[in-house]
Amino acid sequence: MKKSILLGLAISLLAIGCEDKKADLDNDIIDESVKEFTSVNIKTSGPEFFTFTTNKGTTTEPSAWDLSFRVVDFQPSPLAPVIKDPVMVIGSGKKATKVEVATITDVTTIPAGTLFKADENGYYTTQGWYNYDGATHVITPKDFVYIVDVDDTKYALIEITDYYDENGTSGTITIHWKYLEKKQ
Repeated sequence: MKKSILLGLAISLLAIGCEDKKADLDNDIIDESVKEFTSVNIKTSGPEFFTFTTNKGTTTEPSAWDLSFRVVDFQPSPLAPVIKDPVMVIGSGKKATKVEVATITDVTTIPAGTLFKADENGYYTTQGWYNYDGATHVITPKDFVYIVDVDDTKYALIEITDYYDENGTSGTITIHWKYLEKKQ
């Protein structure tokens, strides 16, 4: 009897926890499936250029790409040492913004168009996407989802999920992403 009650409670909690969070969104998901992509080790083989339409990357820069995974030199102040900073760069001609949520399924609204940005060269760089533990030297992704204004019909929601390969070696960025249709 006790097991039946616990099982019923667990199923109830699971059903409540799986509530559809997209109901409040004014956009329609184009493809319910979340895609995954893992870059090459950007410290040793990068940069890598990624395209949404193929869900593939290449270390040879193509004429058009959506994301680039790379390491950039970053110096927080003139007297500070240069940091080799792992970043995701959103391709030229595309604007992006970030929202502070844990996963792409937690995105319930799209920010105002004025919050979508690109730098002076037409790129959006994700510096600051991770927390660094100085004691263990481990990088963990922050609870950010990047929203890319892909074109007139859709957005891409991107979540950085890992910076380590299956062997625990740093330098490999894994993302989850999916398209979101724009309402006209």
